[in-house]
Amino acid sequence: MRAARVTLLLLALVAFPVTARGDATQPPRKWIVGVAYGPARAKIDGADSLTTDWLDGPAQSIRVGRMITPTMRLGFEHQAWLREQGFHDLKIRAGVQLEALGLTVYPAAERAGWSGLYLTAGAGWAHCRLTFLEPLAPGESAIGDTYEVVFKQDEYGWGGYAGLGYEFQITRSLAAGAMLSYNHVDIGGSIFDRADFVPLVANLNWSF
Repeated sequence: MRAARVTLLLLALVAFPVTARGDATQPPRKWIVGVAYGPARAKIDGADSLTTDWLDGPAQSIRVGRMITPTMRLGFEHQAWLREQGFHDLKIRAGVQLEALGLTVYPAAERAGWSGLYLTAGAGWAHCRLTFLEPLAPGESAIGDTYEVVFKQDEYGWGGYAGLGYEFQITRSLAAGAMLSYNHVDIGGSIFDRADFVPLVANLNWSF
């Protein structure tokens, strides 16, 4: 009889209080680190030879942030787009990136089913690069490169972004989701005047 009571007590301790104690004893996770990849479209305005229509290319995003309230996060956002295209024997590579201080808000954090919805916006330093690459003859490169850089120019300015996303909590510390954003950079350089790119990325965020 005593053994049965002990068994029931152990089952009660395992089955019920663990859930109740789980959130109560662990502090809320405040720091978030995330990465994202996906397709994007971009339009570049600059010198006559560089002005483009909307072009496809891959996009990348990196974020590091801290929750400053239960529904607001402040942090660093890296947004980047790249396009590489052949032209006769040349390869032409254009890249646009934005390093921004961003604010993310969860407007429906208390509503079931909508708690992962967020709005984000920010502004910061922008960087554009144009690179020309020429093919190398077989065996010309000691490390096996097939192209070499023959021209590269970097130009800098300012930009901003705004976006809408949703994330699903997979575990207590890991979330996955998607985000659509619009990025505008203003360079005013001899090659790049301004550029816009619109990425749709899938992301993974780790909180601690």
